Amino acid sequence: MKTIKWAAVVMMIFTLVSMVPGKSFAKTQFTDVTTDKEYYEQVNYIADLDIIKGYLENGVSKFKPGNNLTRAQAAKMLVIAAKKQNIPAPSLQFKDVKPGTEQYEYISRAVSLGYFKAESNGSFKPNENLKRGEMGNALAVAFNLSEKISTEKPMMLTDMKSHQYAERINGLYYAGVTKGDAGKFLPNDFLTRSQFSLFLARAMNDKYALPVKLPDQTSSTYFARVATSGETLNVRSLPSVNGNIVAQLNNKDIVEVVGKTGDWLLILLDDGEGYINGKYTVEAGTETPDDNVVTPEKPTIPEEPSVTGDLIGKVTVKSLNMRQAAGTSSPVIAALTLGQKVEVLSLDGNWAKIRVNSKTGFVSKTYLKLLNQKGNPLANRIIILDPGHGAHDPGASKNKVSEKTITLKVGKLVEAKLKKAGAKVIMTRSNDTFLSLEQRTEFAKKNFAETFVSIHVNSAAATSAKGTETYFDSSSNANSVESKSLATYIQNNIVKRANMVNRGVKDNRFYVIKNNNIAAVLVELAFISNADDFKKLTSDAYLEIYAESIYQGLVQYYSAQ
Repeated sequence: MKTIKWAAVVMMIFTLVSMVPGKSFAKTQFTDVTTDKEYYEQVNYIADLDIIKGYLENGVSKFKPGNNLTRAQAAKMLVIAAKKQNIPAPSLQFKDVKPGTEQYEYISRAVSLGYFKAESNGSFKPNENLKRGEMGNALAVAFNLSEKISTEKPMMLTDMKSHQYAERINGLYYAGVTKGDAGKFLPNDFLTRSQFSLFLARAMNDKYALPVKLPDQTSSTYFARVATSGETLNVRSLPSVNGNIVAQLNNKDIVEVVGKTGDWLLILLDDGEGYINGKYTVEAGTETPDDNVVTPEKPTIPEEPSVTGDLIGKVTVKSLNMRQAAGTSSPVIAALTLGQKVEVLSLDGNWAKIRVNSKTGFVSKTYLKLLNQKGNPLANRIIILDPGHGAHDPGASKNKVSEKTITLKVGKLVEAKLKKAGAKVIMTRSNDTFLSLEQRTEFAKKNFAETFVSIHVNSAAATSAKGTETYFDSSSNANSVESKSLATYIQNNIVKRANMVNRGVKDNRFYVIKNNNIAAVLVELAFISNADDFKKLTSDAYLEIYAESIYQGLVQYYSAQ
């Protein structure tokens, strides 16, 4: 009996040691997909979902990651991944796919859903190797990831700008599904099974998504003069000759430049923005004087004296337009720079009326960190608390204790502390109700939020995983630096006060923080799947400590001048 118990203990220890947080799967069954491979997690992730299968050879299961993927294989995987395998199979006719077979069932669904097209002669070519362009198109259709090419989201892959699948591949790029190869997508290259696994996992789960890189772009405002020796200059929708012509400028016209991408200048138009080639301009004020041209004053701010007032705003982006009135169509009268402080005279929705030196104007409140100079640093600050999950979405759970219950309890405790400090705190949910991720971010915007804290509880297949981690997003949140600062204050407080393992402050593309443009963080308090952390998560005393830690993190963030 002792021998049996000892063997069980050894087996349990071996099992715990072999579990790696973030890399534990129900079916890690492929002998040729080892933990050192780039695609290890992604292959096992989609294998666990029964989307992809391996090959059984002499009793050994192999994935064959280097094999090319066929059109039939991709059709089946996409249908399952998109959860369309149970829709009625359409009655379609293919010369090379036999009705009644499994292959036909998936291919007919994939074609009817628009993932693939049959050839003009009625064949599907199921065993033909799949090209990257075809895959990109099918994946974008399956997960609705198409993205129009625009000034905000230009095509970053040089070989796709005029391709028939350009918008689909652009959608994959901005969803973090692909970053290309040395700036190219290579649409005519064949796709391997491991490559498809990476693409598919990224499309299905933000955890695997790549960080999205935009072109180097400055936003220092100045005025430029068109210099074309008499010819008109085209204004285009994109920083490329492939962009549509949206306006034309005459020689010696003066335009306001608000950004730069390569040789292309982003300029303001009467009804929007557009790009011109900078080679045909000179900076106004630096060219040879011309009595027929009036050069506008360059909207810059001289070295500012000390700023006074009860409420100060600190600019949180590289360049912030100060406008004559509250509205993006109002003329720009100055350009503020990162870290510059201004006196805030009043707030109205997302607009702040400010004074700099003797000049009064309006800026977007989103890009100011508002700092009280008297009283409590939290007074009047609009803070959104977002208790994760709710109603039919319980989140992680253990022993009948659910994440949604814990996050609501902590959220209410933080709410009470913030209100006592004079903050305008608003909860996305105050009871057991459900909001989608989109509804949570829209709720913050509708209430003119200044900071956003989403509260969650972690879980892992490996019960040894424990501790606290706090997330911010740098992929699309313009206030990523402020978000990281707030995340750091909250993380440090929880780790110290609740004696938690420090899993760090991390950059990740979670929906509710990447779709906010204010200081936004997501806090994972502890692991409900870990015995030690579970005790804390089910202790009223520790829930109070978690709440106090989040509160103190906000106090410290708003106290930092």
